[in-house]
Amino acid sequence: MLNKPPLPEATIQGIFENDYAAVLLCNDKFVIKAISIDKNITENSLQGIELQDWLPSELLNGQQNRAIVSLPDVHTEQEFIASITRLPKSSTHLHTLIALQPIPELGLERKNYPQHIVEDYKRTILDQAPIFIYVLDYETKLFTEGLDNYANLLGYSIQEIEDMEHGVYTVIHPDDIPLVEKQEQQLLNSYDRAVVPVEFRIRHKDGNYIWIQVHSTIYARDDNDEPLVEVGSVHKIDKDPNSRKAEKYFRTLVENSYDCILMYDKNMLVTYISPSVTRVTGYTEQDLLGKTLQGFIYEEDREDAAANLAYVAENPGALSVVERRINHKDGHVLWIESRLVNHLNDPDIKGVIINFHVITERKQSELKIHNLANFDPLTQLPNRYLFRKRLLKGLADSVKNESKLALMYIDLDRFKEINDTLGHSVGDALLQDVAKTIQKCLRASDTLARVGGDEFTIVLPETSEKEAGHIASRILEQFRTPFQADGNTVQTGASIGISIFPNHSKKAEDLFRFADIAMYSAKKERNQYQFYQLKHSEKESRRRTIEKKLKVAIANGDLRLYYQPRVDIQTGVIKSVEALCRWYDPDSGDISPGVFIPIAEETALVNELSKLVTDIACKQVVTWRNMGLDTTVALNLSIKDLKNFNIVRQFSDTMAMYDIPGESLEIEITESAAMTDVVNTVKVLNQFKELGIKLSIDDFGKGYSSLAYLSQLPVDNLKIDMYFVSQLGSQKKDRLINVNIIRSIISLAQSLDLHTVGEGIETVQQMSILKSLGCDMGQGMLYCRPLSATAITDILRQGIISFPSH
Repeated sequence: MLNKPPLPEATIQGIFENDYAAVLLCNDKFVIKAISIDKNITENSLQGIELQDWLPSELLNGQQNRAIVSLPDVHTEQEFIASITRLPKSSTHLHTLIALQPIPELGLERKNYPQHIVEDYKRTILDQAPIFIYVLDYETKLFTEGLDNYANLLGYSIQEIEDMEHGVYTVIHPDDIPLVEKQEQQLLNSYDRAVVPVEFRIRHKDGNYIWIQVHSTIYARDDNDEPLVEVGSVHKIDKDPNSRKAEKYFRTLVENSYDCILMYDKNMLVTYISPSVTRVTGYTEQDLLGKTLQGFIYEEDREDAAANLAYVAENPGALSVVERRINHKDGHVLWIESRLVNHLNDPDIKGVIINFHVITERKQSELKIHNLANFDPLTQLPNRYLFRKRLLKGLADSVKNESKLALMYIDLDRFKEINDTLGHSVGDALLQDVAKTIQKCLRASDTLARVGGDEFTIVLPETSEKEAGHIASRILEQFRTPFQADGNTVQTGASIGISIFPNHSKKAEDLFRFADIAMYSAKKERNQYQFYQLKHSEKESRRRTIEKKLKVAIANGDLRLYYQPRVDIQTGVIKSVEALCRWYDPDSGDISPGVFIPIAEETALVNELSKLVTDIACKQVVTWRNMGLDTTVALNLSIKDLKNFNIVRQFSDTMAMYDIPGESLEIEITESAAMTDVVNTVKVLNQFKELGIKLSIDDFGKGYSSLAYLSQLPVDNLKIDMYFVSQLGSQKKDRLINVNIIRSIISLAQSLDLHTVGEGIETVQQMSILKSLGCDMGQGMLYCRPLSATAITDILRQGIISFPSH
């Protein structure tokens, strides 16, 4: 076997002096970033390729640092030396650096050389190629990677290098130390992992000096930004004095290059373009050389660009990094990031170098992010964030000009109902039409924003109370005409609250809150506006705070259910449990149902609340059934629930999801709710009845007109209002009156084949009277207070509640 390939020494030297074709930054499995200077391979063809598809296993498992490879999915038969370096551990996801050095196509295989000659040739290439990657530890001044290659290059052993006083710096030529120190200072001041090149001489063991080219970058720093680890490459070069001028010229171009390179002279005329300029912009040398860049730059950016180009050219050593637009030859516009460096005073260059890369996609992403951060995607109006910025600016101007400013808070009437009945596409179209309509009523200086689902705000600078009132009236007048939304004619109204700077407050947050409070006051009458008044604050602020918190609590599922048993009044056997909603707020503690339930019923929140309660209750039924406890759970519905066209489907879907029968649930509605719209109530209750759900009338006995309609309602139980039960322990006359009322209710129920439930039983006396009157079931603190699902489970297992007797 030959010890070296059958090639002239000069050819071998030429191979070794080829620079990198590409450098690849990788994680454990894939190429994440590729930097290519080989026209035959593109960065896009390298990025994302899987390492195991083309790298030999000995490189992947760390047995070797170099191998000869072919690239997958790249239209070239070129082979490359792949040099692999494991990067130090850090927070970055990049773990591996791979350098690709091209090997000329010498055609050994095609010349039918014996296989051992081909193998020996490749081994020589791997063993003697003078380019290698290093990792430098600043503390030890030694390479933690690449030290073996460094020692081989200089003829030393690794141990000899390690024993040197200044580590790898020991062999640097004394005259070249300033060059290395300058490079290190540039590295110290670079914080974007910039690559800084340098060329200097190092001493071989035989006493001769070798020229090397080093490209370095700081990979890791300590908490004080001092360098800890440096990563770079070492390349043995031939410093032929006759070739230095051309070498310096082209090296300067390459070292300053992003993707594309242009150069212009002191007369502002283009003297050089790289092939990548043609590939990226479509312009050829014929189009640009000897001409100015005026036509190359986008028209709106030309004035600024001309000043920038002239400034760099007129100031030796000047550097400028800018973003601007240029024209592609086919007419479309490109965003570029360009770096201009003045080398006019360098006799080997005599030009200003511009290197640039296209950032159009990044600028489009930035614009998209900006729009998402500042504008509502549906209406294209400013969102809450941008509105606040405009409000703060308006307040600052008002202070400066000693003028007033008005803030309007607008909420649409019946929007939830429109959304639920006609669909979200109609609701969205309505919001878009509303936004355009309100905008027509405003001045150019005013800012309209969408800050919530159907909530809008307006900043009116330089505005008196009178003018703000006129604008609000114009807006409300527009709402008298129905809107056309997605092919539907929709009638809605608006409620407007107005706060004034500085009358009501000088703070943006207060003005926003006060306008919101005033809007809620206006909403009681609908389609009107109100200015904020001090009397609104406490009550409305408390109410709005609870509403907003309740909205979040419902969305997050933070509400709980407690359960109170309903028992057979004769035996104490548990017949069912009533689910009672409870809410604990971290800031305010337990909030009474008497506070949050009415707020929910006044708003659209009640439907969401009922949906959440139904879901929790059904889930609990499943839990109890899995324990062998077949318990019926009673749920309370409001007037608005009965008017929700989707309420029966909501129950049906939830029951199907949890696979529970209708008899596991019972629905309770108050007498007043049942009588509000009897026709609709009968229809809805019949649909519930078809699902097998039991029905009860709660708080029965208060309504004077209820008896006429009771026979029409498909209910199972009448729950006697707790007021009558509470009076059973009062003075003799009042007690007798209430006993007669309850007797009448029980008699009525029996005639209609309904069961009766005495609510709010707290004493043995009350229980005994109800029992003697023939009441079927009892519920109240005498039997059991409302308990959590966990606490009541043991009681349900017993199935009976023992109650006191005389």
